[in-house]
Amino acid sequence: MMKKIYKARWCYLGILPTVLLLVVFMLYPAIDSIYKSMCLWKTKNYFTPQFIGFDNFIKLFEDVAFWQSFLVLAVFVAMGIFTLLAVNMVQTYLVSKLTGTKIGNFIKTAYIIPIMIPTMVITLYWRFFFEYQNGIFNAILRLVGLEQYATVWLGTDQTALISLLFIGFPFAGGFGYLIFLAAFQGIDHSLHEAADIEGITAFQKFRMIDIPLIMPQIKMLTMLQVINGIQQFNTQMIMTNGRYHTMVPGLQMYQTAFSGGNYGYASAMGVTLFVIILIVTIFQNKFVNKEV
Repeated sequence: MMKKIYKARWCYLGILPTVLLLVVFMLYPAIDSIYKSMCLWKTKNYFTPQFIGFDNFIKLFEDVAFWQSFLVLAVFVAMGIFTLLAVNMVQTYLVSKLTGTKIGNFIKTAYIIPIMIPTMVITLYWRFFFEYQNGIFNAILRLVGLEQYATVWLGTDQTALISLLFIGFPFAGGFGYLIFLAAFQGIDHSLHEAADIEGITAFQKFRMIDIPLIMPQIKMLTMLQVINGIQQFNTQMIMTNGRYHTMVPGLQMYQTAFSGGNYGYASAMGVTLFVIILIVTIFQNKFVNKEV
């Protein structure tokens, strides 16, 4: 064993700085947050947190608002999965068929542009679109004589959540596009040629050949979509700050810590979210490994 380690000593020395950085900036804060989640840790005693056991978790499990935010989160995650599979994947499939032409190559390249634009910038643009006075959507309604339907899209319980769900429409491009495009282009063309001889329609080829062959990519992207959906709260914070039934757990944790100054309780929320993400990841990995 020691002989093998000695032979690979330069490899270990090469990764040692990265390992140390991971321990200092990721592992230690993660372990410390678990401890702080069991402390009375607020702004007034920031440097002297008081250990209180599982009181924060008991309070958290009785916090109706926190668990209600998971219902909103479920809506966002479900919408994300739907747009990934029903919109992004189908669009990518159609784009993958545009081969051998300059227009096709241009479209393939254009779909990569959303990846290069920061999510924050896209969100701010959509916030402008939803503005009541100068927003594009209300301007269109006024232009076509439907001014009575102009509303404060991000300022009512009836429209705020729906408006946030459609941010990013038509949900083209992105990381999922690159993965799906590589998967579709990696399918053996002889399978489609054989299907053509049998008289199978394009939809049947998509359902019976393409979908099964790219299933590993579908499962991986679905898992990433779920994890990202649980962690993400920037859009809700920028657009509504969690008001009008758009509060998600991540944003509630952020506000509890940095607006409320209750860092211990926020740490308990963070640990709970970590456990949920861990369970989802383990379940998804077992499902993928079993089927793929």
